Amino acid sequence: MRLLRFTGFSLLEYLRSGRVAIEIIAALLIYAIFLRRPMDVTYFFNVVGIFTPLLTLYTMAIVISLGDRPQGYVVVSRGIGRATFLLGLFLTAWTLVAGTYGLVSLIVAFLNPPTELDLLNWLLGTLPLLLNIGLLAALMLLLSPLVLPTGWRLFILSLIALAFSGNFIGGQLLNALPEAVRSLLRALQALLGGPLVPAFYGFQLAVTRDYSSATALANLFAQASLLVSLLGLAIYAFARRDLIFSTQ
Repeated sequence: MRLLRFTGFSLLEYLRSGRVAIEIIAALLIYAIFLRRPMDVTYFFNVVGIFTPLLTLYTMAIVISLGDRPQGYVVVSRGIGRATFLLGLFLTAWTLVAGTYGLVSLIVAFLNPPTELDLLNWLLGTLPLLLNIGLLAALMLLLSPLVLPTGWRLFILSLIALAFSGNFIGGQLLNALPEAVRSLLRALQALLGGPLVPAFYGFQLAVTRDYSSATALANLFAQASLLVSLLGLAIYAFARRDLIFSTQ
């Protein structure tokens, strides 16, 4: 109940501040620019599959900034607990992004429904999409100054950059490296890229909505497990450090 109350309080503050106008404008713009033309269901999920992570980056950053204020001392000290505080921020951002996605879906359903998009297809595409929203929001929460000190944030970001390094280290640059370095780099890329697979496959699953194989269900489980792990790490790190809120 404390979690629900704090999440509701945070949502109400976000709405009262008028910041939600950005999400509403973004929903209208994404429809006007990309979704007003005749389209099929695959195109629709391609567009919203890219739109929702971008919106998550903005909304989660704003929600974290609202939580990272001296007023946070009062909220935490009133007995809600650190875990409830972090989860409340996460649920606030997730609800805002999911609600914006729902608004886009309603606009499309009434004004320009894609071919072959029924309620079942929409639900099958929406489930991995919402899990991906949660994954990105949880990662941003973990990497926020509220949770981790600068050194740890830079370390985790360097690991993420190394996981993606295969996209920009290749060809002549890769061949110029010694064989031992190339082997080590490939091994590190494979190891660090593993946790990213559920998110990328989740996007593909949202687009194809193909649940005929066990791989699809296994990926949903992997997405949910990774989400719980990221939130658990954030709660653990936040519980072990001093409360340091921004003075700005």
